[in-house]
Amino acid sequence: MVPHKVTTVKAYCSTANLGAGFDAFGLALNEYADRVQVRTTKLRTVKIKALGPYSRELPTTTSKNSAGPPAQALLEKSGLNIGVEITVEKNIPPGLGLGSSGATAAACTKAMNHLLKLDLSNDQLVRTASLGEAAASGSAHTDNVAASLLGGFVITYGKPVRTVSVKPPVKLSVVVVSPKTRIPKNKTGLARKLVPRKIETMNAVLNVGRASAIALGFARGDIDLIGSGMEDAIAEPHRESLVPGYRALKIAALAAQASGVSISGAGPSVVAFVDKTKHDPKKIGNVMVKEFSRNKVESTFFVTNPAGGARIIRSE
Repeated sequence: MVPHKVTTVKAYCSTANLGAGFDAFGLALNEYADRVQVRTTKLRTVKIKALGPYSRELPTTTSKNSAGPPAQALLEKSGLNIGVEITVEKNIPPGLGLGSSGATAAACTKAMNHLLKLDLSNDQLVRTASLGEAAASGSAHTDNVAASLLGGFVITYGKPVRTVSVKPPVKLSVVVVSPKTRIPKNKTGLARKLVPRKIETMNAVLNVGRASAIALGFARGDIDLIGSGMEDAIAEPHRESLVPGYRALKIAALAAQASGVSISGAGPSVVAFVDKTKHDPKKIGNVMVKEFSRNKVESTFFVTNPAGGARIIRSE
């Protein structure tokens, strides 16, 4: 028996990589959030509807929407002779590097797990949600879905994937600057192709050390230590071309006392980590917008904080 007929889950957007933590680190952000409602039906199908300010840009084909593959996989796992109707309230802007597809996949996965009473572990939830990322971008990366599912700062590692979630320091503010540039189709897939398949040992060593500093910084609540690791030797050097004037922007933000700066996921948004007890995040945001304008790029920014994990807001 299915104990619930309708479940709605809210999941926040996220920023991934954080510099050296390519495909392994993510941070949930308390700014935009998707809501996904899953309702059981008698038909053995997965149907998807889209609502919200960004619904027009959302595919509703089950195999292409990031909610579809996780829902299909969990239906099959349940062994129940039912189907589901999924309604995605799309509030996270797609294409900005804020884990839009990952949040949808995370919310759907959590809703399905609750609705079907599957009692999956966090690791199982993240692996299942990553099927949605594979549908949306061609790669089952887990950093964004883990952040949206579990909240806070997350580390994903291993085969099969394992997850760790750490509560971020309360004094951490995140400045997110989004340039108004033309976003190519399948931007995430394009950005992933720019990353070399083979890397030099020296660059691997640099990233291992920096990523370790980020993880330890979150564990200690040391924002400057986190920032010291937000320099990437593997992905960012090859992705900078997707963000006009990125290097100058990073230098300007660090000079304005940001602790660390990186491209958010596949971009084009850029994030700056700031200790809000020492420096004004809004001033740093204005500096970054001004630096973008020097490259004739219009941009906007917002200041946010880390968010919690996906949560059930309705179940009946």
